[in-house]
Amino acid sequence: MTLRVQILKNKFNQSLGLPFKELLPYPAIEQVLEELKIKYKKRLFDPFITLWAFLSQVLDTDKSCHNTVSKIIAYLTAEGVEIPSTDTSAYCQARSRLPEKLLEKLFNKSGQNLEEKVTTEHLWCGRSWRMPRVFQCKSDRWFNCVDA
Repeated sequence: MTLRVQILKNKFNQSLGLPFKELLPYPAIEQVLEELKIKYKKRLFDPFITLWAFLSQVLDTDKSCHNTVSKIIAYLTAEGVEIPSTDTSAYCQARSRLPEKLLEKLFNKSGQNLEEKVTTEHLWCGRSWRMPRVFQCKSDRWFNCVDA
């Protein structure tokens, strides 16, 4: 792992709340939800908060649901919203409702947006380069919501 990636990962791990809100803003998620015609109820753990929390959980060194709910509570406190229970079951249920198609579409759109921002100085020998399919990894494993 390069030093820049490690620094960024450490920054996310040490941040309070949900840092992915800045990288994956509400309008971007809302647009994909509309494109995929995904309906959701207005709940505390809506797709936005759940997605931001899930991404934080995946990258955090402490992958427990309890830690993730603590980050959600910190975010909601800063937003002035009523603080929920520290029980992890509501978050775990919300996370299981996240459609895989939503994640796939968001990641593809994010990748396209990043690719559009690449300048010629960042190209390899002046060319775009794509990772061969054999090196790509698709994870179909979701984290179990079990706190130690």
